Amino acid sequence: MINPKHLAMSIAAASLLAASVRAPVAHAQTDTPTAGALLRKMASTYAEAHSYTDNSVANYRNPDGSERLAVEFKTWFARPAHFRIDAKSTRPGGGTPRREVMWSDGSMARSWASDKPVSSRPKVQLAGSGMFGTYAYHVPTLLDASFGGTKRLHDMTSAELAGEENFEGTDCYRIRGEFQGSPYELWLGKADHAVRKLIAKYRDHEMEEIHREINLNSAISLEVFRFAPELEAVPPPKK
Repeated sequence: MINPKHLAMSIAAASLLAASVRAPVAHAQTDTPTAGALLRKMASTYAEAHSYTDNSVANYRNPDGSERLAVEFKTWFARPAHFRIDAKSTRPGGGTPRREVMWSDGSMARSWASDKPVSSRPKVQLAGSGMFGTYAYHVPTLLDASFGGTKRLHDMTSAELAGEENFEGTDCYRIRGEFQGSPYELWLGKADHAVRKLIAKYRDHEMEEIHREINLNSAISLEVFRFAPELEAVPPPKK
């Protein structure tokens, strides 16, 4: 005959065991960030950075997958108003690379291209500048909202977390959504929430943007921001 006391103890033990099994699952679900939360964290990472540098590439491809344009570019930024983006683009089949630079020494903004003279600007303005490509817009406008228009990368719509993935040795969150009407996919570093990779699928081409050698809040020599085509402080990006 079953002892009622022993039966009650067995039921209680089983309940505790079931609760302990369920608890980690519930905890894991609670810890999984949403795409919206990750995009907000990405925005705050850049907005709160005192300085930023990277060494990046952007690869443009036609709908058939063939190469359209290859860009190497570097970005330097130091608050409150020092900035430089330096890009070199090459068409398939070779030819002379085209170089474009926009920079601010803290008091005045200027731009220059290998086929255009130095031009003074009232401020750094990447949106509507007629320079670079969208690769020059994504991260710099997160660093300083005044560089861009009303929409920036963290304003992606229909964003969803597509999982986690290691990209070039960095554990990343992978986010899918739309930006300015085009499908976008982001790889954000799990530790620092900085953009490591971005793929944008535009109407007539695709662009893959990769950011490497990212440094947040590190010292930058102000000579970098005193760029002059005839007397360069920092050489152009190289392969």
